[in-house]
Amino acid sequence: VAHRQEFIVLIAKSELKFPAAICGDLDSIEPEIERWFASKGVAIIKDSDQFSTDIGKSLKHLKSIAQDWPSSVLEDGHCTAPKRPKDALNVVLVGGIGGRFDQGFSQLHHLYTASSKTSDPGVRLFLVNSQSICFLLHKGLNHIKTPVGPGLFGECVGIIPIGRPSAISTKGLEWDLDGQVTEFGGLVSTSNHIKREFLEIDTSERVLLTIELDSSERN
Repeated sequence: VAHRQEFIVLIAKSELKFPAAICGDLDSIEPEIERWFASKGVAIIKDSDQFSTDIGKSLKHLKSIAQDWPSSVLEDGHCTAPKRPKDALNVVLVGGIGGRFDQGFSQLHHLYTASSKTSDPGVRLFLVNSQSICFLLHKGLNHIKTPVGPGLFGECVGIIPIGRPSAISTKGLEWDLDGQVTEFGGLVSTSNHIKREFLEIDTSERVLLTIELDSSERN
C-alpha cells in the first residue's frame, strides 16, 4: 500500500506514467495491487511458464506487439553494428543490473541471447542503473556515440568478453586495444577511459560494453 501511495504521488507530479502492461507469472503480486493497476487500464499479462524469467516474458510480449509499430519507432541513430536486424527493437531495462548477483547474471544472459537472435524484429537490449549502461556489441566494427559531460556519459568504460575469447581493436580510448585477445582468466579491458565523442570497437566475437553514466547532477 505504501508503494502504491508513492506511485500515486509521482503520477500526480507527472514524474511517472502508468505502465502499459505488467507481465510475469504474477506469483508475488498482491491481489489488491493487481486489481488497482487493472482498474487504471494497465494490461495484466500472466505467463505461468516456470522455465522463463519475468524479463523473458516481458520481451516475448514486446516482440509480439512490435510487429504493429511503425518503423520510425524502431530506428536508432546512436549506435551501428554489422549484421543487425533491419528493424531492431530497442529495449531499455531500467534497474537491470542491480539486485541479487544471480539475478544480475540472468539479466546478462537475457542480454546475450536476445541480441543474438535474427527474428523480425530483433532485440537490442540495454541494461541501465543509476551508474552505468551496458549492451552487446556484435562481431565486426561497431561505432558508438559517447559524449562525455553533465547528464550524459562519464569517462569509464569496459569491454567484457562474456561469451568466448575475442580479439579487440579500439579507437577513442585512453588505452586502446590493438588486436589483443580478451578472455576471462586472461586480459579483460575494464576501467578504461573515453577520449573521443565516437568510439570504434572492432571485435571478433560478441562482447559486452559498459559505459559509466555521468553522476554530477546527482551530487
